[in-house]
Amino acid sequence: MFWKFDLNTTSHVDKLLDREDVTLRELMDEDDILQECKAQNQKLLGFLCRQQCMEELVSLITQDPPLDMDEKVRFKYPNTACELLTCDVPQINDRLGGDETLLNLLYDFLDHEPPLNPLLASFFSKTIGNLIARKTEQVILFLKKKDRFLSLVLKHIGTSALMDLLLRLVSCVEPVGLRQEVLHWLNEEKIIQRLVELIHPSQDEDVSMAPHSGLLESALCCCGGTCPFPQMRTS
Repeated sequence: MFWKFDLNTTSHVDKLLDREDVTLRELMDEDDILQECKAQNQKLLGFLCRQQCMEELVSLITQDPPLDMDEKVRFKYPNTACELLTCDVPQINDRLGGDETLLNLLYDFLDHEPPLNPLLASFFSKTIGNLIARKTEQVILFLKKKDRFLSLVLKHIGTSALMDLLLRLVSCVEPVGLRQEVLHWLNEEKIIQRLVELIHPSQDEDVSMAPHSGLLESALCCCGGTCPFPQMRTS
């Protein structure tokens, strides 16, 4: 007996995309949306890269979902949105990294008052980190134009995801020439001195010194400096 296999099966994502009224969230409910995105399903990417969809994806990872939502699904869409934005597909990287409106929408997350939602902060940091890796020049130029960027990052330095982002800026930018440019910018902004001021024992005791000390050590190491306070040097 021979079984017949249909090798031209259409994914449910494609079937949904055939509808003119399909919504982003309907697509995000599909279990295989990430797989289809990573496989560079052009119909899906064309939909996701629409301005309205990109803005919705960025909003999902930067705005707290309603408190009255079921806790089991409250961060379902933000998590899926982050996975879509960081799945390392060139069309999405180009769309997000090359659109200042979208970058501003993403950047506005830093304007939130502390403490940041740690899960949203991780989504934000992961998304910016992916752009730093894939659209380095565009994103670094964008951030350098933001006078308050480093001040806002330091304002939220107690959130581990923001510490990770600063470390990525200090140590993970490629190529070497661009990394030197970033380090020069951070030096001009007195990032080391500002970190030292943040974690100096005279500061508010509510600020945990341990994670900041580790960040300072890493930043100083990458910048070729030495820690000015002996008690903050690693043993």
